[in-house]
Amino acid sequence: MKKISLLVATFALTIGGFAQTSSNCTTCEIAPNLVKSNQNYDKALWDIQLDVDPVAAFNPATGLAGAAWTGTEFWVSKWANNAMYTANASGAMTGTFTIPGVTGVRSITTDGTDMYVGTAATQIYRVSKTTKTVLQTINTSVPNCRYVCYDPTLDGNNGGFWVGQYATAITAVSMSGATLSTIPAGTHGLSGIYGLAYDPYSTGGPFLWAFDQGGNGADIVQLTMAGTPTGLVHDATIDLQGGNTGIAGGLFICNNFVSGKNSMIGMCQGASLFSYDLADPLAIDAKMDALTFGQYVTAGNVNITGTVRNTGLNTITSMDISYDAGSGPVNQNFSVNIPSNGTYNFTHGTPLVAVAGNSYNVTVTVALTGDLNAANNSLTASTTALTSVPAKVNVGEERTGTWCQWCPRGAVGLAFMEAQTDFIGIAVHNNDAMAISAYDNGISAYIPPSFPGGGVDRVFEGDPSSSSFLNMHNQRKTATVPCDVKNIVASLSGSQITVSADSEWYGTITGDFRLSCVITEDDVAGANQSNAYGGGGNGPMAMPAGKNNSYDFGASSSPTSVPSAAFLGYDHVAQSLSSNNILGTPGSLPATTVPVGVHSFTFPAVSSGVVTNYQKAHAVVMVIDASTGEILNADVAPITTATAISEVEGVKHKLNVYPNPTNDIANITFDLANESTVSLNVYNAMGKLVYTENGGVMNAGNHKFILDGSNLNSGFYFVNLTIDGKVITKKVSLLK
Repeated sequence: MKKISLLVATFALTIGGFAQTSSNCTTCEIAPNLVKSNQNYDKALWDIQLDVDPVAAFNPATGLAGAAWTGTEFWVSKWANNAMYTANASGAMTGTFTIPGVTGVRSITTDGTDMYVGTAATQIYRVSKTTKTVLQTINTSVPNCRYVCYDPTLDGNNGGFWVGQYATAITAVSMSGATLSTIPAGTHGLSGIYGLAYDPYSTGGPFLWAFDQGGNGADIVQLTMAGTPTGLVHDATIDLQGGNTGIAGGLFICNNFVSGKNSMIGMCQGASLFSYDLADPLAIDAKMDALTFGQYVTAGNVNITGTVRNTGLNTITSMDISYDAGSGPVNQNFSVNIPSNGTYNFTHGTPLVAVAGNSYNVTVTVALTGDLNAANNSLTASTTALTSVPAKVNVGEERTGTWCQWCPRGAVGLAFMEAQTDFIGIAVHNNDAMAISAYDNGISAYIPPSFPGGGVDRVFEGDPSSSSFLNMHNQRKTATVPCDVKNIVASLSGSQITVSADSEWYGTITGDFRLSCVITEDDVAGANQSNAYGGGGNGPMAMPAGKNNSYDFGASSSPTSVPSAAFLGYDHVAQSLSSNNILGTPGSLPATTVPVGVHSFTFPAVSSGVVTNYQKAHAVVMVIDASTGEILNADVAPITTATAISEVEGVKHKLNVYPNPTNDIANITFDLANESTVSLNVYNAMGKLVYTENGGVMNAGNHKFILDGSNLNSGFYFVNLTIDGKVITKKVSLLK
């Protein structure tokens, strides 16, 4: 599974539209400002008629974008040059050609007689099927005809084209290129339309279908002729070969590819030359679309919730929903009004009584009189009742690089998030001296390779701006998880750093779970940071007030290449990834099933050379579900020296912080056997100093500092007591 599919509403600053985008498909043409939402769309209304690897089929050919069926053969185009290919009905290449005077074809359509191609320019070219030469150049006023879609009903049934690109308006032009009408970008709401096709065949139509690079990267989205999404979306990354490596390309609809059937043909760039059977749904068909009760729940009454989709043509007015958790079905009738392709979110009236520590496999079924497809009526999900619900700590990961001119936005976003003490930030660098290749490559499965990019717990993804990070964090921090991380000891001894930690589990959980350790460091010197905000032309981009490196990248005096010394170095930099594995260290937790209780693990030691200053480094330990990549919970601790730990061991046990947790004042008491120099520093989870007190030289005996947490946010903090240069660390939690 590439990622957990969740509906994500993200906030982004206006400046969030600027990004440098790349892809696993290095030869694909990609929209510059995609909006990724990773929704779990309806899997399909259509059967696959054709699914061919384009690289293998075309000997090999990469960078293919447009595709259409002429009635006797496929035409396939390469967006970056003038290459064109032909193929038979099985997708096997039969030849190559060029269209004199035409290069970079992105889309191909037909009026039944001639072919028409778009090249991401103002022109549309009419091309002969037989001679493969230009018969006419049609000039439009549309700046970019990346997709060209023939519609015979336009211009009073004289015919015309729908043209445009990516997130812009969809424009109708006549056969001579005159503008007829427009569908505003705000109406279709899509961020990366690459292909567009006209559908006169589907019941309730005609429709337009857009092949969009937003969402999951290759979403086929049905639009009314007014441009409004109908709600029917098919994620082509789910069922085509190549899977989530492909992105949307050209799209074409016809009724003469497979006898007696309608076909939706397209190019999923880098993955597939495909054809779907564009068929109407059944008259009566209910689908159990999703189960939404938690995988981990509080013991007691658990509401069984989910979504039913009407995948038939007839409106659903009554249905039964039952669930079986191992003790027999529990049924309830629902009076509803669900139109075709509509959904209904249900809560079963009889809750599941879940016993603490027990796990349940719950099968939920919808029953509908006359249902013509029983295969999609049931879904099964597991849920575990926890003995206790642990506090949640989120991990935010930012994709960045010194070469990336928009990446100061991510640095400011993580600095802003330091005020959230239940949030741990990690900067994952790309293509610079701070990059860890395994981390950089692995994170692309959860945060698309856009720079800058951000995500929280590998569940949510979005722009790494302050507002977007905060929004993702706020959505995620209410998640119920089965475990926490505690008692991290990260010590430097000689040339090695050793990290050990405990994870406590509040239910016996089945799955592939692992611990992962990332060592991060602040104030890292590096190459100059490329800065698009220099000079102030792209708006303010300043570190939050009080941050020790409060540099304003957007100041009028800020250059477009900023020395790292100017902002005191790079923060939150990932310097080491345990086992070089984004999914954690195999064997760090029991395989298959993790029993309830505490599990301890010591990570293999790493070289102290991974950091330049251990006093500015931290060990972040995470529990990861290796089957999905989800970060369940995490904790962080500073790196101390083994010498410090051993020499103050006796004093360490006399250090007491109480009450702990506290909602305001904490007393920090300790004993001194001899006159000593003492100081107190308190850091938040991100390593930011939030309180300090210099006790100076103190006499032997009992002593107390008072930590006033009234102005601090809820979360955990590290109390570092330094006695004659030796550090003792205690953790205190603030609960407000």
